[in-house]
Amino acid sequence: MPLFFVALGLLFPLVSHAHIKWFSSYGFEQAPLSLSAVFASPYFWPLFALSLLSLPAIVFLDRLAENSKAYRKFNLFLDRYASNSHLIMRVAMAAVLLMSWQADSIIAPEIAIPSPIWGWVELLLAVLLLFRETSHISGLGILIFYAMGITNHGLFHMLDYVVYPAVGLFFVLSHFKNERVRNLRLPVLYSGLGFSLCWVAFEKLIYPYWGISVLEQAPALTMGFAKDFFLEGAAFVEFTLGYLLIICLLQRPLAVVITVVFIITTSFFGKTEVMGHTMLHGALLVFIVAGPGHYYQAPIKFHRSPFMRSLFAIVNFVLLFFAMAYPYQKMASDVHARMVAQRNAAVPDGIAAPADARSPQAEITVIQDKHGGWNVYVKTNDFRFSPEHAGLAHRFGEGHAHVYVNGEKQMRLYGSWFHLNLPKGKSWLKVGLYSNDHRPYVKDGRPVAPEIEILETRESAAATHAH
Repeated sequence: MPLFFVALGLLFPLVSHAHIKWFSSYGFEQAPLSLSAVFASPYFWPLFALSLLSLPAIVFLDRLAENSKAYRKFNLFLDRYASNSHLIMRVAMAAVLLMSWQADSIIAPEIAIPSPIWGWVELLLAVLLLFRETSHISGLGILIFYAMGITNHGLFHMLDYVVYPAVGLFFVLSHFKNERVRNLRLPVLYSGLGFSLCWVAFEKLIYPYWGISVLEQAPALTMGFAKDFFLEGAAFVEFTLGYLLIICLLQRPLAVVITVVFIITTSFFGKTEVMGHTMLHGALLVFIVAGPGHYYQAPIKFHRSPFMRSLFAIVNFVLLFFAMAYPYQKMASDVHARMVAQRNAAVPDGIAAPADARSPQAEITVIQDKHGGWNVYVKTNDFRFSPEHAGLAHRFGEGHAHVYVNGEKQMRLYGSWFHLNLPKGKSWLKVGLYSNDHRPYVKDGRPVAPEIEILETRESAAATHAH
């Protein structure tokens, strides 16, 4: 199948498609990149243009497949197994439920079950999938689990896993006797899977430091490319693959390519990858044996000429990309602001200035070091660094500082100057003032902890004052 190998060569960079949250120390207190910062990357627009240029080529490959007698025979051969679609999804979902039960998680490896009783519910749902007649009950259970995930972790986090309610609806719709309703199960399944791939792709663009940490754990993934270039390239490949699933372009060969690539990633990431991707393998296997289905027309088939199909693919790619990019960044920023507000509100035993004294203040200045990293100066007012009194009784107006990068504590500070190395991309540096007995100084109910945003690039660095 020449078509398969051409497509595999084009799409192979998806070996980086391990879900970042499964393997990195992520946190929504880390500030997401703004879209202007994403667009300012030297790789973004060339990769965006390359993605658009690839679509007419894929339309051409798809047309070649349509006109190939061998490919049509191959499709007819697979059509004979289309009736096994429901069984395939039952087996895949039951395996996921059993693995999640064993790992005390639901929906995804990083989402813990609220209580042990829900693990037994997972086991029950897996047992119900043994029988076609009760699979719709499991489908309803999956939808309930997804709703629980939204309640406990927020909609923004759970949009990564839209494929789960799509699978739940697949089982529910399969139970309907009405043929028009029942046959919606395939479009719903493929759209849910495609949306998940597209949405997760933005994680690599908006939170690049998460992806960089994964690539540092498995540097072989980059295939020799620079980490930041490879990460952005992987994001575009992933988005393109999800988009192709949604419009059903390249169809079965595409599903084969993604399946092979997911298998490749398993060799890097092991059991967690298996648990997270087993259901995706099931959905892709359904696409391989059932194709887009024969009841509802695939979106790419709305036009017959190659030119109109190419135009349709390009225009809708652009529309979908930006229709998802802006909400993703907005939701990421809202979550970050909410997390920072919660953190600032939860200040245990904070020390406020007495009525006859002024509150300590601090200000951060950063200077790029010619030899690498940053030199940071912490200017304080009404505060003195006192390393000789560290751990002793509180004396108002003296103490030490804590240094945080992207919400992670880096060091304790006993002077005004320190040197700091940062990863490429945007980072948030915060310096909080603390008393000798390690309680935070507060003013107006908030910590005395100025933050500054630092953008580390390959050739130059810039910083903008934040608070």
